Amino acid sequence: MKTTLMAGVAAAGLGLALAAGAGGAPAAQAADLYVPPPPPPPMWSWTGFYGGVHAGMVDGDIDGDPFFGQKSDFSNNETVLDPNGFMGGIQAGYNYQIDSIVLGVEGDFSLGDVDDTAYPFVFGPSRAEAQIDWMATIRARVGWAMDRTLFYATGGMAFTDLELKLDSAGFGDKDSNSYFGWTVGGGVEHAVTDHITLKAEYLYADFGKEGFSFYGGGQELPETSDDFKLKTHTFRVGVNYLF
Repeated sequence: MKTTLMAGVAAAGLGLALAAGAGGAPAAQAADLYVPPPPPPPMWSWTGFYGGVHAGMVDGDIDGDPFFGQKSDFSNNETVLDPNGFMGGIQAGYNYQIDSIVLGVEGDFSLGDVDDTAYPFVFGPSRAEAQIDWMATIRARVGWAMDRTLFYATGGMAFTDLELKLDSAGFGDKDSNSYFGWTVGGGVEHAVTDHITLKAEYLYADFGKEGFSFYGGGQELPETSDDFKLKTHTFRVGVNYLF
């Protein structure tokens, strides 16, 4: 009787041990298979310094009297010089992002060949030429970031130099002036990698007016000397490196 009781207790203990082992194995196996989720990727930010290159087209408008606005068959009191051409250069700046708003400042310098030739009537048939070789701007930027794409408006100061040449009635002369004005525009920029961005933008610049004088026979010719207003439209694309 005692032997039978001890055998029953042993059998019951073995059964409980097997049951516990069978129940714990799946739990241990499940714990071994659990892999925690990866941390979220860092949020893209436009904050930092950058620099790059750009290239595009410039279209200008020059207004001036009298020989650019004489009432004649040549000028008909309209602007007759619209210099246009290609320019390329460099830019650098800094952005600071607050939530989706990006604030920044940018400066750029461009070189190129922007010119036009007209034939006004000054002391007889004449030839007038306008030439712009460089432009520069210093601008503020404010934009709205949609992850790696930035839409922005920009505005600030603009600088350039204009040279005018005149050949008429057996004499030729030229004069040049530096211009300082303002510019506004906008564009879009997209980060294709963590360090490389591509952009496209438009800038309108109003440089105001400066005085030009032309001489013939050792004296100033008042009929050809006046203030000339300059405005430009710039369409360009560029690439930046984010530091």
